[in-house]
Amino acid sequence: MDTLELDYEPPKAKVLVISDSLGTTASAVVDAAEAQFAKDLVDVIRLTRVRTIEEVEKFLDDQTEKDRPMAVFHTIGTSALRREVREACEKRGIPSIDLMGPAITVLSGLTGVEPSDEVGALRNRQ
Repeated sequence: MDTLELDYEPPKAKVLVISDSLGTTASAVVDAAEAQFAKDLVDVIRLTRVRTIEEVEKFLDDQTEKDRPMAVFHTIGTSALRREVREACEKRGIPSIDLMGPAITVLSGLTGVEPSDEVGALRNRQ
């Protein structure tokens, strides 16, 4: 299938990657999704090693630009911080994609084991 050709130059979107680790998982997902388009349409900016919602809120406020589309992809291991990130995005009208929460929920349901809520768990195992 051919890619859609645009008659105008859309504003370059901004994708914010927020992670309690290095942000490589979320960045890889964004890169894979972006590859479905004909040209470079987004700037990806990472906030890594997040520990507090205050860090996230400052980052969101600093990155917001009038008339520039923006979304957040996040990989936060702890349920409380994940919820706070989602709420901070909603409060600002920023679409967000939680890449960890659904996966953790499914694995917990399959195994009957509660998640550890460990920050950077994958990196800590390596």
